[in-house]
Amino acid sequence: MTNADPDAPLPGGEAEAPAPIAAEEGSGRPVYLRRQPVWSYFLTPGAVLIGALLIAGAIWWQPGSDDAVPAAPAAGGTAAAGTAAAGASPTAAAQASLLDAFLGYARTVGLDEQQLMQCLNDGANVQLINSHLQRGNQLGVSGTPTFFINNKKLVGAQPTALLLEIIEKERSPNPPTSIDAYSPQLQQLAATNPPSFEILPSRPDLSGAAFEGSPSARVVIAEFSDFQCPFCLRWNQVTLPEVRKLLGDEVALAFLHFPITQIHPNAGNASLLAICAGKQGKFWEMHDLLFARQQEWGSLR
Repeated sequence: MTNADPDAPLPGGEAEAPAPIAAEEGSGRPVYLRRQPVWSYFLTPGAVLIGALLIAGAIWWQPGSDDAVPAAPAAGGTAAAGTAAAGASPTAAAQASLLDAFLGYARTVGLDEQQLMQCLNDGANVQLINSHLQRGNQLGVSGTPTFFINNKKLVGAQPTALLLEIIEKERSPNPPTSIDAYSPQLQQLAATNPPSFEILPSRPDLSGAAFEGSPSARVVIAEFSDFQCPFCLRWNQVTLPEVRKLLGDEVALAFLHFPITQIHPNAGNASLLAICAGKQGKFWEMHDLLFARQQEWGSLR
């Protein structure tokens, strides 16, 4: 999608609301749906919205016994994984599986592979993704990226100047309580239907989010994002570098997972990988790598 005026507000980006990730209700263990290539893991939407959004556990597709839990690969991994991680030719990357590529990324950021595989098997991490999906739906998130700068909601990969304007006003002793206090561009976004900029009664719940900067910062930019979303990639390339100059004790960034797996089938897996990298203190390193390599892993199986 293009925009003729580079300074004009942009559309909201990916706009299909995701479904929760399904699992066998009450089983307490992964559900094995069908045979797939070994080490091929996928998170897919399968539950139905009946009144409220349902929270579900993990899905693992693998051959063999329903009770089998895959062991971690030996140190060093497969040659395919190393090739993908090194940024080799597109042909070589295309021959690798999604997990091959992800294991290569894990080595790139220095993760312990055995701990990673154990984490990927933990259904609680899928439940975390689903809790973010549910929270986003309750907040009216219907596309990515969507931001909450304290209690100010901004939809889409908007021009950097607009986000910085909101941040600076939130840093003031008395943040605005009226749309009239903002620039004409933000007022224009507020006038759309549905509004792409609005003031909410309170800040969103950020439990389970990954933080860069202090979680107790005066200004928190909460981002509901999808690692496979091209609009999120653009925001990370253009605006995130400017935001990172501000991060610290006063301004922080919080990441919440909102994979729209109906149109981005690998996005849930990427969120899971990032969460597991975070368990080893490497969330933001993996975050940056997944966006940088989005074209590489987005079409893998």
